[in-house]
Amino acid sequence: MKRVAFSLLIAIVAGATSGVVAQTTIEEARKQGADLGKAMRADESLGPSDAKLAQLPGYAGTDLPEKVYFDDPDRLAADGGAKAGTDDAFGTVTDKGRTRPRFSNAEILAATSRGSAIEKDPEAYLGGQSIGGTEGTCTPLPPSVGGKGYYEATCNQGAKVTEATESCRGTMVPHVVNTSRWFYYGATPDKQEGMGFAKASTMQAKVAAGVCRVEPVSKHVCDAQIDLGAGGTNVEDYRRYCKSKQSGTAQLYSCSTEIPQGEIPSHWNFKTNTVFVKKEGETSVTVTRNEGSCPALGADASCVPQAAEVCTEGPETRIIEGVPITQSCWAWSRTFTCQRLTQANDCSALDGNKLCSFLRDECLDDPQSGACKVSQRIYSCPLPDDKASTDKQYVCGGDVYCLNGNCETIEREASTEFKDALVALHSIGDAGKQFDPNNLTVFSGERGTCNKKIFGASNCCSGKGVPLLTPWLCSSAEKQLDEKDDKGLCHKVGSYCSDKILGVCVTSKDAYCCFGSKLSRILQEQGRPQINKPWGKPKDETCKGFSIEEFQRLDLSKMDFSEVYAEFMDAAKLPDEVSVMTDIQAKIQGYYDLHGRK
Repeated sequence: MKRVAFSLLIAIVAGATSGVVAQTTIEEARKQGADLGKAMRADESLGPSDAKLAQLPGYAGTDLPEKVYFDDPDRLAADGGAKAGTDDAFGTVTDKGRTRPRFSNAEILAATSRGSAIEKDPEAYLGGQSIGGTEGTCTPLPPSVGGKGYYEATCNQGAKVTEATESCRGTMVPHVVNTSRWFYYGATPDKQEGMGFAKASTMQAKVAAGVCRVEPVSKHVCDAQIDLGAGGTNVEDYRRYCKSKQSGTAQLYSCSTEIPQGEIPSHWNFKTNTVFVKKEGETSVTVTRNEGSCPALGADASCVPQAAEVCTEGPETRIIEGVPITQSCWAWSRTFTCQRLTQANDCSALDGNKLCSFLRDECLDDPQSGACKVSQRIYSCPLPDDKASTDKQYVCGGDVYCLNGNCETIEREASTEFKDALVALHSIGDAGKQFDPNNLTVFSGERGTCNKKIFGASNCCSGKGVPLLTPWLCSSAEKQLDEKDDKGLCHKVGSYCSDKILGVCVTSKDAYCCFGSKLSRILQEQGRPQINKPWGKPKDETCKGFSIEEFQRLDLSKMDFSEVYAEFMDAAKLPDEVSVMTDIQAKIQGYYDLHGRK
């Protein structure tokens, strides 16, 4: 714009000698110059286009036979060296025939002397007119409220594996088998009790109580006395004597337990020195282990024994059915740690946060069979204040152009082409840096994962812009992944279950693809849908780059690169017209001063 105005100014000065100024005032000329500049700037035909490209001498498009050299620099050097001596184009560029005119420093100084004189003292040739201007300045605005950005927060609901302590109890169970029977004589009537027998009434009471029974044996009282030891060694003499004196019978009884002598004091066996006549059979005792519920817990794959069994009763001797039984341990217990399923939900905080909005629900079952056992709920939440965007915004005053004290603000229009050009240049640069000669791909990423315990305290997947909740539980690789994600280098592919217990997910992993730059990530995120190249499953995605053919199919003009425009603009220092003119003049003068003194 200022170059055009400067040219018009020279025309005005030159026309002053021919009387044009008398017809056109300075103000009119200034306005005409400004209008001409605006018209030329608005004329799209003056900008680059396909038609202009077609007019470029020697331009033959981008599909050139020379593309065979793109990935073979050695071949390019060899073929170039071979044709250097015979190629006309190479000879023209290098002026092989030495036919190009050459000028000495003196000739150059002579040809530019008029321009140099005006450049050294322009005020002397402007007829009192002056030209000047000021650069625009920009002032940063205060931080914006509400422009902090958002991140994805997650929580879980469904089945939860919990550890519970369960115990079981076992006992020793004695079994007494008593086949012993004790035999006694009962005399009828009771007056014969003093003859060494029990009273018949006493024995009948035992029979009624179920302790004794009547045996099918009854004897003469003398024969019964002989069974109890009467007669000593002269049994037959005693039998004859007794029967001559006594009459009556004695009934034989058998009892399941021994009758205490106090109940039948007259009954005595002189042969054996016992109360009873005889004893038949025996008492057997067996003791078995009753394990209770311990076998079921021991067979449960989800239970692990914590220690050996602990005796809770014994050692001691116990009387069981009249039989003394001794055991070192009568009862014991065993403790197990068992994993059980319960229902859980840790989404209450996010559900109750009015600043967060629910996005979607993802099932973590792998594979899912029937109703989802464990799901992950994703919310969109604002970034914390300390993680708000640091991109600055400015209010700027325009550059001012002045002619003879009359100043006009230069109107600037946003260029949609410049940012696209920056993106294209950076894309080409990144493609060159990230080209994989082994696989012939560009913009390949690196897979990274982080772990999160379902319904647990350990969470190494905080999300972009949010600090790790439990950094002391995270590996160095997970910490590096979090840093890359915060810088905008990573794309989250998704979540998947990495560890299951009882068929229920207990640990999930977030899978990311991280790239060498934000631009590479954006190209991957927005380029894949264009060429129908979806991301793989989170468990399997390898972050493969674009092939050369795929990259050629990408339409960068349809992508949104606003995220990286600011970074590119910060890196590019764009000169304004005033400083450009000054720099060019200084460089030209320096060149002539340098070469003119040789």
